[in-house]
Amino acid sequence: MRRLWTPAAIAITIATVAAGTACGADGESAFGDGTNVDAGDFDGGLGAPTSDAGSVGSASGVVIVHAASFPAFRLCFENYPDLPPQPDRTVMPQANVVGVEMGSVVRIGPLDRRPGKVFVAAQRKGAAAPPRSAGKSCGELLDPVQGELTRDLEYHEAGELTSPLGVDSVSMLAIAGCGGGAYLQALGVPQAECGAGYDATHGSLHARTLTLLPSIPATEQSLPVQIIHLSTMLEANRGDGEDVEVTFGPLDGGAYALEQPVASNPPLFDASAPVTLTLDQSIEATYGTHGFRIALRSSGDAGASFTVDQSLAEVQQLSAPQTVPTDYYLAASNYALLLLGDPRIARTYADGGANPGYDRRRAVHLLAVPVKDDVEDAGTPSVDDAGPTGP
Repeated sequence: MRRLWTPAAIAITIATVAAGTACGADGESAFGDGTNVDAGDFDGGLGAPTSDAGSVGSASGVVIVHAASFPAFRLCFENYPDLPPQPDRTVMPQANVVGVEMGSVVRIGPLDRRPGKVFVAAQRKGAAAPPRSAGKSCGELLDPVQGELTRDLEYHEAGELTSPLGVDSVSMLAIAGCGGGAYLQALGVPQAECGAGYDATHGSLHARTLTLLPSIPATEQSLPVQIIHLSTMLEANRGDGEDVEVTFGPLDGGAYALEQPVASNPPLFDASAPVTLTLDQSIEATYGTHGFRIALRSSGDAGASFTVDQSLAEVQQLSAPQTVPTDYYLAASNYALLLLGDPRIARTYADGGANPGYDRRRAVHLLAVPVKDDVEDAGTPSVDDAGPTGP
């Protein structure tokens, strides 16, 4: 029987933050020294610009994705010392604290100068409502002398970003890799799964970026999508000759591929070829009856060693629980489908019994991110309108 992880809380406190004064100048460093780390930037993109009359148009902002073995986090950037940790006002899905939960995504405004080093601070998991009182900036929290957060205890460095993000385009910023040994122990993740050369003190968190470009918009009869593969655990559990396969269609409960191919062996940390799915969005029941099947399957084999199904409604609930499918999938946008999670985390055990520790955000799942989002495609992270923050 495959081993199943059970979630555990990590009692690490990150100070509350809200408002500051002004962003630091380009090139300034408020967080001490240290060598640069390759952040894994990509020049590729999602979709392609189009001049068609039905094109989505411009989009901007930064989509932060949690694809790491690490608790919920917020980010600080070397060259933005006066910003509070980001996100500073968007609560985690189905929660009331600010941050990015495991297997989740949050969108912030553009970062219009190079962010520099990326610092990943653990966000304490708690049920208290976020206070609206003023707090401290990243520069204050991470100051090597007087700061309240200690490197490799409350936060890790995750490489360096040398170009602006989310300016006149949408940038995905994914945090991948593993936190330090204490975090892994609390999460039930063996250090051996973090790869050769893993350092239990510093961890192996790293930032990955990818440009998401708008293409044709969704309609009542179509849904343009593109897979971005971020699941290192799915890759690690592929057997010899097995393909990572994503298909779409009516969910029949079987192990066979569904009728519409979405991606086969998508590249890790990159985008697959775009496809336009056919479905009837005028029938509301479609969101429950149709969806995606993610599988590990040997070439030419009808069966699969692993499958998981997600209806369109389930994808929307994990991606943006504050909305509904009829609104979410009919935005004037194409959609990035983020593939995340571990195939060994299952709803049931091998004998069919329910797994009480099942966590759907740590299991294999898809998140659908509209590239064009009229609500979020404006503004820059600001120290003047930070809004509520987490405890």
